[in-house]
Amino acid sequence: MPEIRVLRERCVACGDCVRLCPQSGPDAQSPVLVLDDGRDVSVEDAEGCIGCFTCVEFCRAAAIVISNVGSSPAGRLSLYPTRPVSRII
Repeated sequence: MPEIRVLRERCVACGDCVRLCPQSGPDAQSPVLVLDDGRDVSVEDAEGCIGCFTCVEFCRAAAIVISNVGSSPAGRLSLYPTRPVSRII
């Protein structure tokens, strides 16, 4: 299970992470990230995280850290399958 941390000293509570996360937002039954009262982003359900790193990539304050992400949890498809590389250009 990924470990998701929101660095409170950096977070500006813009809500971009909540809106862009495919596992959060208004349509999610069990959202990963939640914007509490428009003042604080918190992790609600870390088990629902699929490890896409969208929240990390689009956080304007670099306030989200995800660690302990395995290659592919059992029973889940890999979002970004890897393939062997024979040479780097």
